[in-house]
Amino acid sequence: MATLVTLPALVLLYQTDRDLHTLEQALEKAQRQAAAQKQKIQQLSAATHAQEDQTRHVQAQMSAQELDLKMRQEHIEKMRTSLNNTKTNKEYSAILVQISAEKAEVSKIEGVVLEQMAQVETGQKQIASLRQQLQTEEARLVTIERDSSERVADLQRQIAALRERRSAAANNVQKDALGQYERVRQKYPGDALAPVEYDENDMESVSCGGCYMGLQLDDINLLRSRNELRRCGSCGRILYLPEMAPQEHDAGARRDD
Repeated sequence: MATLVTLPALVLLYQTDRDLHTLEQALEKAQRQAAAQKQKIQQLSAATHAQEDQTRHVQAQMSAQELDLKMRQEHIEKMRTSLNNTKTNKEYSAILVQISAEKAEVSKIEGVVLEQMAQVETGQKQIASLRQQLQTEEARLVTIERDSSERVADLQRQIAALRERRSAAANNVQKDALGQYERVRQKYPGDALAPVEYDENDMESVSCGGCYMGLQLDDINLLRSRNELRRCGSCGRILYLPEMAPQEHDAGARRDD
C-alpha cells in the first residue's frame, strides 16, 4: 500500500542529509590527512633506521676485515724476516709458499674491503637522503596539522548546525515514511532520493535521476496527483519531482572535492 506523505518535507530532509553527508566526508578526509602524513613519516623513519643498521653492520664487518688484513700483513713481514734465518733451501721455499698463500688471502680481503667501503658510502648517501625527506615531511605535518585543526573545527561547527536542522526537518515527515527513508538512506548515504528526470516535450523518456533507468509516465502522474511515496524499481531510491524541491534551500554546506 502506498504511503501518503508530504514529499517536499521529505525532500528537504534529504537535501539536509545530502549536505550533512558531504560535510562528514570532508571531515573524515581532513582527519585522515594528518594520520596519513604521520604514517608516511613513520615509514620514512623506519627506512632510515633500517639503512643505518645495515650500514653499521657493513662497517663492523669492514673493521673486522681490516683487522684481519693488518694481522696477515704483519704475519707476512715476520715470514719475510724469517727468510734470513733459514738454514736450508727447503725451509726457504716452504716460507715462500706460505708468504704467497698469505698474499693471495690479503688480496682477496682487500677486494672485500673495497666493496664494503663502497657499500658504506652508498648507505651513508641513502641515510642523508632519507633524513632530508624525513625533515621535509615532518615540516609538512606541522602545516597539515595546523590547517587541519582549523578545517576540522569549521566542519564540526557546520555539521552541528546541520544536525539540528536535520532533526527539525525529520519532525515534519510522517513516521512510516521516515522509517522507509531511513532504510533507503542506510543503502545510499546522502543519496536516498532521486528526482524523476523528464522533458515536458518528450514524455516518452522518463528516467530515475539516481540510476538513470527508465520509469513509467504513471510515476509522474501519481506523484503529481496523489503525492505518494514511490520508489525506483531498479535502484530502490525514493522518487520525487524536481518541482517538489524547496526553492530556497541553503543548508550551509560547502562542496568539497
